Amino acid sequence: MSEDTGAPEVDASPATEITLGADAPESFDSPERAVASLVAAREKSQSPAESAEEATAEPELSDEDNAAPETDPSEQPEAVEPQNPEPIDPPRSWTQAEKERFATLPRETQEYIHAREQERERDFRRGQNEIAEQRKAVQAEREAAEKVRQQYEAKLPALMQELQSAQQNAFADIKTMDDVVKLQAEDPFRFQAWQVQQMRLQAAKAENDRVTAENTAAEQSNWAKHVQEENAKAAEFIPELADKDKGLKLTQRVATELLPELGFKDSELAALAHGKEKLSIYDHRVQRLLADALKLRDIQSAPKPIAAKPLPPVQRPGVARAPGADKAAALQTLTEKLSNSGSENDALELLLAKRATRRA
Repeated sequence: MSEDTGAPEVDASPATEITLGADAPESFDSPERAVASLVAAREKSQSPAESAEEATAEPELSDEDNAAPETDPSEQPEAVEPQNPEPIDPPRSWTQAEKERFATLPRETQEYIHAREQERERDFRRGQNEIAEQRKAVQAEREAAEKVRQQYEAKLPALMQELQSAQQNAFADIKTMDDVVKLQAEDPFRFQAWQVQQMRLQAAKAENDRVTAENTAAEQSNWAKHVQEENAKAAEFIPELADKDKGLKLTQRVATELLPELGFKDSELAALAHGKEKLSIYDHRVQRLLADALKLRDIQSAPKPIAAKPLPPVQRPGVARAPGADKAAALQTLTEKLSNSGSENDALELLLAKRATRRA
């Protein structure tokens, strides 16, 4: 209490406004309950602030705690250096210029192109495999069809023989046209059976002729192809065959000079030229050709003789004779001979020698 007024002292700090909770009653039946509610509301309003201050407050550390921890240098992790990615190889089918161009592109572009090329390569290989499988299937079908065709063609002669045998057994008495007329007049049903048999024979013969013609055409085509291929190979070793005129002359000489001399007949040569005649390597004529070829090879591979170099005439020691001394001596000899003989032949010989000397 103050000395002036005698009233109780009042706290000068600002008053704190306390709000009661929503569950507080509108009125209290006694002062004790009102005070208790007020105290509880006050404690509730102060507790969050205090807890917040405690949470935000940081504990103070000592100087030793604030110091940085010491670490062993050997225990420190090594710095990891970034590794360079492996280079991307360009497709092998590219040219050198394209590969060099590819190396200058950014890595992202290289990866894109590489992926696209791998996809294209996979598609290409897949297509190749599919084509190979289809080719195998087609080849298998062709082989099966060829086998059936060969079996069918092999049975045609036997069918023809069987039909002819049946014709002779059933209609052995029908040999001439008069027999046919008589058969038609006397036995129409047997005549009808004979006609059916004739139709079978004609159909089988026509089919056999067709197959024979096709096989003949195929053989001729294969033979022409064989001749063309062999001539092209021969021209690589015999350049004269490539020239039209020289090749024709060479083949004519072989046909008219060499082969007849070896013993080949014209009929054999014609059959050989059309592939209708087979020639064994053991044929004596072929062996002669091979022997001659070996002799020619030996001659060509034999070492050539060394030509002797011309040597200058040997000069005897002594005084060299003047040019024309030999001719003068010959004239002197002829003159003496004419003087002794007086023959016309010696005179003519001396005259010719003098003329020769003048011309020289």
